[in-house]
Amino acid sequence: MSQASQRSQANLAESIGERVTIRLREPEGGFRDIVGILQKFDSGTGELINSKGKALTFSENEIAIWREVKPLPDRAGAGAPYSLRINELELLSDTTWPADKVIEFGKWRLRISDGFTMRANSVLPTGAAPYGDPGIEISDAVQEIVKIYRDHGLTPTFTLPLPVFEELDSYLQHQGWSLKVGAEYLVNEIPKELELTRPDFDVVVRDEPSKEWLSVQSDFTLERIMRNYPAKYAEIQIQGKAVAIGRIATLGTWSLATRVFVNPEFRGRGIGNLLMRALMAAARTDGATKIGLQVDVENGAALALYRAMGFRFHHPYRYRVLNEVSPQ
Repeated sequence: MSQASQRSQANLAESIGERVTIRLREPEGGFRDIVGILQKFDSGTGELINSKGKALTFSENEIAIWREVKPLPDRAGAGAPYSLRINELELLSDTTWPADKVIEFGKWRLRISDGFTMRANSVLPTGAAPYGDPGIEISDAVQEIVKIYRDHGLTPTFTLPLPVFEELDSYLQHQGWSLKVGAEYLVNEIPKELELTRPDFDVVVRDEPSKEWLSVQSDFTLERIMRNYPAKYAEIQIQGKAVAIGRIATLGTWSLATRVFVNPEFRGRGIGNLLMRALMAAARTDGATKIGLQVDVENGAALALYRAMGFRFHHPYRYRVLNEVSPQ
C-alpha cells in the first residue's frame, strides 16, 4: 500500500459509502486486512460490509493504514459481487433519504419519520443473509420491531432487497405480512454531455425545493426529510408553471433520483426524458458518474421510459407490512 494512497484515520468517515481496504493490527502482533463498503465510522468504531454481505466491525485503535479502493471499470451496477452491489445501492438510498430517527437493532436499521414515506419508516436489514443479523432469534426480533413501530404510531414495515433477503421475505409472508409494493432498482451511467435545450420548455434546477415544487405532489410533509441531505431539485416549466419535477442526491460517484413526476396532462411529449437529463446533468456537476432510481413494478410507462434511456435492471425489492397483529 503506497504512502500516497494512505490518509489519516480522521478522514475515514468521509469515505462512508465507498469501498475501502483497512489493515488492522492483531493483539498478538501482525496484521489482517478487511475489504468492503464502509457503512459507518464514528465514536471510535466502524463497520463495513464485505463481498459476502457480512458486516465486519473494527475500532479506530486497530487501524494501521487504510485506503479507498477505486472501482474499475466505473460501470453502474458492475464489478463487485452481487450481494455487495445491492448493499451499496441500498446504502445510497438510505443515506440520501435519511430518516428522522434510526434505531440500530443488531444489523437492522429501524427508520422512523414523520410524513408518508415507506423508505424512511421501515426496517432495512444490512447484515448477512438470510435474515440480516438482527442480533437475536428472528421470531423475537420481529416481535420487538412490531412493538417499536406501533409504539410510534406506525405500521410495521420492512424494506427487503432481493434476492439477498428472500428467506426473510418468505418468513414474513408466512407470518402474515402482506406485500405492499414491489419495485425494481434501475441503474445507468451518466453521459458526459446532456442536451437540455427545448424551445417550448424551461429547465430550472435549484439547491432546495421551492413551494411550487413541493405543491406539485403535495410533498410538504416530506420537506424536512429531503432537506436532511443535500440534493438538487429540477423543474420543467411551461410558461412559468412547473409541469414536471424530480430530486437527485449524490453520494460519492453515485446519485439517486427520487420524487420524479410528470403532470399527466403533459405526458407523451418527451418531458420525462428532458427531466431525467436535467437531473443527471445536475448530478454530474456534483461529481456523480452513475445514477440509480427505484420504480414500482406496476408503473409500466416509467419503466419503458427509463429502459429507453439505457437504464438497466439491477435488483428487485419489496415492502412488506403488518396491518394486523400476526401470530408468532
